[in-house]
Amino acid sequence: MRYKHIFEKMSQPLRDSIAEQAWCQNLIKQGTEMTDLLTDKNHLAVLLKHMSIAETQTLRLIVSACGCEPFTKEVLEKQAALSMAGARVTVGLIGLRKVGVITAFRKAWGEQLWVLPEDAFGAWQTLLYPEITFPTLAKDLELNLVEAASSSARGLAQQLLHFFVACFQQLDLPLTNKGALHKKQLQKLSDHLIALPRESLHRTGLSYAFNDVYDEGMAVMLEMGFRLGILVHTDHRFLMEHKALHDWLKLSYDEQQGQLYGLWRDMHLPAPAWLQHAISLMDGAEHGVWCRLDDMTAWIEQYAFEEKMLDRIAIHTALMEQWIEMLCRFRWLEIAVDTSGHSWFRWLIAGDLTTVPDRGRGEEHPVATTSAPRSLYVQPDFELLLPPDISLALEWEIAAFADLVSSDIVRTYRITKESFHRASERGSSSERILLFLQQHACYDIPEPVVLTLQQWDRQTGKLHIEEVTLLRCESADVAESLLRNEKCSSFLEQRLGSCDFIIKAEHQATMRKQLEQMGYHPRVLGKDIKLKELSSISNQAGSITEATTVAAGKPKGLFYSRDAIQLYEMDTSLSHLEGLYPNMEGIPTSWIKEFRDYHASTRKEMIRKAIEWKSCLQLRKKGHDRFVIPKALYEERTGWSLVGFEKQKEIILKSEDWEEMKLILPGINDEEKEETL
Repeated sequence: MRYKHIFEKMSQPLRDSIAEQAWCQNLIKQGTEMTDLLTDKNHLAVLLKHMSIAETQTLRLIVSACGCEPFTKEVLEKQAALSMAGARVTVGLIGLRKVGVITAFRKAWGEQLWVLPEDAFGAWQTLLYPEITFPTLAKDLELNLVEAASSSARGLAQQLLHFFVACFQQLDLPLTNKGALHKKQLQKLSDHLIALPRESLHRTGLSYAFNDVYDEGMAVMLEMGFRLGILVHTDHRFLMEHKALHDWLKLSYDEQQGQLYGLWRDMHLPAPAWLQHAISLMDGAEHGVWCRLDDMTAWIEQYAFEEKMLDRIAIHTALMEQWIEMLCRFRWLEIAVDTSGHSWFRWLIAGDLTTVPDRGRGEEHPVATTSAPRSLYVQPDFELLLPPDISLALEWEIAAFADLVSSDIVRTYRITKESFHRASERGSSSERILLFLQQHACYDIPEPVVLTLQQWDRQTGKLHIEEVTLLRCESADVAESLLRNEKCSSFLEQRLGSCDFIIKAEHQATMRKQLEQMGYHPRVLGKDIKLKELSSISNQAGSITEATTVAAGKPKGLFYSRDAIQLYEMDTSLSHLEGLYPNMEGIPTSWIKEFRDYHASTRKEMIRKAIEWKSCLQLRKKGHDRFVIPKALYEERTGWSLVGFEKQKEIILKSEDWEEMKLILPGINDEEKEETL
């Protein structure tokens, strides 16, 4: 979940309490958005200076152990058992929520969940941990490229274009009663799609609906269409939103690939902490430069907590299977191995990989069709060769009058009689097609191509099939009365015999109202379904826009979201320290204010209270202080002993191991103490 969605759910009092924090008051007065305050690295660096030690420690623990996955306080305390007292974790959570870094939700039965929004993860990773510097290679002379099967020689964006072309060529995309596409249409839509191995997608942890109907490749195509807003899921069919398609086609190919990568990454978030660290680190790597992967796995081993990950080899294997393999298949990334067996990766897409493009922003982009003028090759056998610099926008126009033959680095299309007639049915002509080819071809168009297209054009248009409505009158007298009515006569296109008229389909509803005003109540012969379909189709433009707007925040797709936190209600109440130490007034103030050499019974009482409150003890002997997180107190015949943690190690202390002691209560008397409390 991102801050944008969190602030949409957040109550105004909570928003106000965040805005009133001293560190950001001036920035908000200057017009800085709250989402920018909590995601921009420079702003967060200022906030970090204002944080207490408990808040900083807790945040580092969250980023290391939980990432952006929801967690309970108990889970975080368990992760912190060796290094932080439970009360210190609670104090940190309260402070972090107060400044807006994390937020809280509640399940229906009252259990509280905490979450760090994913759009701040990369900034906090940079601020809280040592920066990783990848050893790089500018050239790949010393590397052996790992050949990975890909969905397309050019990547996912190319495959997606072929899929959109196939969708556009269908008259309709109706759904079954269960809500899936029909098998016959799936065969047509899959003609030029390269299958994805089931096990490859399964290893990513992603799953989707209708997995018994859609194979992995089709599911990815549909999901990307939904997330781009190009496909809209209605009750009975899929519709294409042509403005969204046009906006996507205007992007350069690198931008299209980058946008799809952002959407793919979004599908995986929130990810396990170790994987989220890997994704963030890789996103920060320089484009086009080989970076050593092993250095990243070593960093993750050191700073990301994950019980299941034992060593670098396990991390490397999981990273390859759950993340990198699919990036290679979609041509976003390359993997190579050097002579020493070390793995290297290189980005094939440029730009800022740390943000997910928002299809609702309406940004202007240069039209991609103008970026590669006159690079098309027209062959005498009607084949069209498209070099890599041909944009997808230009290819979309070519696909309107030519059929795809092969899709490689160089794409091949062929103009056939069927493809020409398909284009003419949509209003094109030989003149338009030839003009288009002349504008983009490197050389003159072969004469056989020109003559044949002109011949095909002459053969079309001699006959027309038009959908109209037949109005049947009971008698010639009724027909004459309609002709005499000025309002009715304007809709009567042509008279057939003495009793029938042709009217245009789009005039049917208006004509029916006029007939009712004249006292006639015409019946629709056959089923009423057709009339309803005509009515709904006439309103499709508005409904698509509305559906796309709704889908912009949370697209309705096939893949199940990992963002489970969105299912719960935001916790509107702010926690306070008052209830952290119940009955605190019942202990002597000296326990928390000064060092003393207490009697054995008082020592044990202080230890039990520290265990109950999940707090700490500061012990002193001969002027040397030590900070201990007590976990248990054992009584034995020979005496008693304290079991706890000190500097992430378990220790056992006898009463003679210290002279003086003090009870440390995080949030009360712990500031300026050691960071490990």
